Amino acid sequence: MPTTPIKKIILATDFSDTSKDASYHALQLAKAYKAKLKALHTFDINIWNAPSSYYSTKKEYTVSIKHIEEIRKTGKDTLKKLAESFDLDVGTIFTEGNPGQEIIRVAEEENADLIVLGTHGYTGWKRFRLGSVSEFVIKHAHCAVFVVRPEIK
Repeated sequence: MPTTPIKKIILATDFSDTSKDASYHALQLAKAYKAKLKALHTFDINIWNAPSSYYSTKKEYTVSIKHIEEIRKTGKDTLKKLAESFDLDVGTIFTEGNPGQEIIRVAEEENADLIVLGTHGYTGWKRFRLGSVSEFVIKHAHCAVFVVRPEIK
């Protein structure tokens, strides 16, 4: 049985519905353990991924150099609003890069005791193409990982 108390929790979010569910659990855990909670969002733009559609207001968003700064600002603003929506003092961390690698890096830098994140539950081609951030985090995290699956309807 682990004897290390949970003092620092990282909530990794992409602003999806599953991330909202993970946010709920992270908040409840932070309250129960009287732990510090930090919300982390990683801005990922590469050949395979456009920025998260969860904070894009347009149905089809063409990524160009002139739009990247606008999208980046929207992501930062959305992260801030998420943190402010909690009835707890929550810090925010906005990074850029590969989400899985950034979650691991930040959790190590922050000396986190727990990472909370959602999984989209992709299988087959989507999982291969998009990868599994949660699977990467589980395999590489130095601390415990709490993964929230999407609600089955």
